[in-house]
Amino acid sequence: MALPSPKVAGGFDKPVILRRLEAGYLYLPMHLFVQGAPKDQIRRVPSMSWLISHKPSNTNLVFDLGIRQDTHNYPPTLYERMQRLVRAEVPQDVFGSLQALNINPHSDIDTIIFSHLHYDHTGDPSRFGPATKFIIGPGAKRFVCGAETYPENAHSHYDSRGFPSLDRVIELPNDKDRNYWAELGPISAAHDWFGDGSVYVVNAPGHLSGHLNLLVSVGRDEWVYLAGDTTHDCAILTGTAQTAVYEDEQTGLAKCAHENKPVAEEHISLVRMLKEKCQVEVVLAHDSEWLAKNESRFR
Repeated sequence: MALPSPKVAGGFDKPVILRRLEAGYLYLPMHLFVQGAPKDQIRRVPSMSWLISHKPSNTNLVFDLGIRQDTHNYPPTLYERMQRLVRAEVPQDVFGSLQALNINPHSDIDTIIFSHLHYDHTGDPSRFGPATKFIIGPGAKRFVCGAETYPENAHSHYDSRGFPSLDRVIELPNDKDRNYWAELGPISAAHDWFGDGSVYVVNAPGHLSGHLNLLVSVGRDEWVYLAGDTTHDCAILTGTAQTAVYEDEQTGLAKCAHENKPVAEEHISLVRMLKEKCQVEVVLAHDSEWLAKNESRFR
């Protein structure tokens, strides 16, 4: 099963350049993510950010912003959780990574697409310039402002102070809107972002409302699928492990890493098919195994 090749225009053999940006690390208690993992197993994982430079339009797109360095400025309940349960380490954030490439975050970034609005993917949007647009998936606007966000909700992990202007936050249409989304091979809802088949935004439901993935062409018939938080462990992607269900220590209720586990598992199956049947390289946002093998790629 093959995916269509990009429409090469303007003499560009490769319309986009994909680069990985350093954006911090988390120390994950794996029993919260992988069924049967020991309670004392802690894994240091990246929170990957990606720069996509589109040569025909001379624009820069960033997918996810990773973790902010000033973690004390996260909402209080979230910051307390980070101290107690999921420690963060940010030697270099996305801004330092962009500056190391001689890219000015304040003036050179046209668009930021968030896989979703969990804190380890949102960084600090307020530090980007006035021309930058922020793209979120269907249903994610409730995590940007309103009753579910901090400070209106003092216990929320979602920070309404993060975005410099709500006018620059664009929520994508519902995945049933066929004027925007289209089928692409086995993918039911994809959008051709640049109009030349080089980058597709993929609706990726299950993990959190508005979860998005990107499918990026990196060469003729070569694709990289940026899978966000489709899963937190590559063994779950291959089907050799299962998503953990555990008892929440505060509520006593059953909980898992995904908002809707059955829907998330359907999406995991789709991504597994892309990997196995379409020869697509899949990169999870927190894939420490991939990073260990590919430290120097996409740099």
